[in-house]
Amino acid sequence: MTLWLTDSLRMRAGALAPAAERFLHGWLGDDACAFRGGARGLILLCDHMEHWLGLDAVDAEAERGFVEGAGALLGLLLIDHVGQTAHAAHVARGSVHRLQLGTHGFFDPFAAIDLALDADSVRGELARQVALAEAEAASRGPLSRVVCGLLLALAHKRPDLTLAEHFDLTLWLHSGDGDEPIELDLTRAVESTREQSLDAVHAVIDKLLTMLPGGGDVVLDFVEARTRLVPRLARQESLRELGTGSGALFGKPLTEELVVALLVEYEGRARYVKGRELEAWGVRPERALELALENLSLRSERTRIACTSTDHGPLWVARTGDGRDSARVLLHSLYDALTDKLGARVVVSIPHRDTFFACAGEDEALVQELARRTAHDAARAPHRLSNRLFALRAGGALADLT
Repeated sequence: MTLWLTDSLRMRAGALAPAAERFLHGWLGDDACAFRGGARGLILLCDHMEHWLGLDAVDAEAERGFVEGAGALLGLLLIDHVGQTAHAAHVARGSVHRLQLGTHGFFDPFAAIDLALDADSVRGELARQVALAEAEAASRGPLSRVVCGLLLALAHKRPDLTLAEHFDLTLWLHSGDGDEPIELDLTRAVESTREQSLDAVHAVIDKLLTMLPGGGDVVLDFVEARTRLVPRLARQESLRELGTGSGALFGKPLTEELVVALLVEYEGRARYVKGRELEAWGVRPERALELALENLSLRSERTRIACTSTDHGPLWVARTGDGRDSARVLLHSLYDALTDKLGARVVVSIPHRDTFFACAGEDEALVQELARRTAHDAARAPHRLSNRLFALRAGGALADLT
């Protein structure tokens, strides 16, 4: 459709290419063939975003479509730009799409479009996002510099741990004598050092090293472990992939897709509990889950549940930001709080690990809006759980509605 979109760029862009082509055609029509990318292409994208913001009536579905199309085009522009000096390509894990820039840089073009549309200056924010992408490609970005520093430190101080996989803010490490990959979430490390110097990055990396298994951790007995146990919702197949045989992780079925796993939480790190650990502790699974829920309840005093207005009524969205919100649907106190606000019939969804949605179940149009938003968030989340809707019962029981 455009000479700018070469076979090489199309190959590196993957699923972004057809989405960007549709966006360009819907925006420019027959003139899309004249689009040439580069700095001029970025300016034209800013023009179109500003025009979009000036429209009088835009529904939620149209807005999501615009962000997806503009994000795909921004992704192509960045791949073309960064690819002139460093590796740049579209990558995906499940339904989550990112740009990989340089050796360890990752960038979310859709989030960049969201931020620019919400900013006081579309052009200023988009320029800032492009600079951020360039920094990630050069190993100077908030994520890439943490990953590069951590891997260098591992090579010198923990050669028994090697990189198995890296996607966005998550690393998976192989242990020389372990049968379970170590999953390391770098979200806190990246956010806490985003505006800080390299000294702060090195300090965070040193702290991460001390928290990795085998790096000086004392093997917990149950007296200490019981205060660190918390529940986590996970997809059944994902939990199976993380541990098999003697390393199988504990998980209690919750729905057709989901299980309730157990974590032992440390500051900045957490690990799953294996089934054999419960046996070694002499603790029944029911008792371990009960303790985990008690600990989660103690960690939920500052839970943030915000009300979001829609054309069909209010939706409630958990936005605490501590990675535990999805598991909070299991709390007795949450059921009581939601029924007070929404009535006896509460419908919830758990699109990803870091949130849940809720609405009154009596309004079918509102429930359908919840379904649309759930599908959208689940498709874009790095820790996807489910796009299904559930009726919430007392005691954290979920009944599948879809």
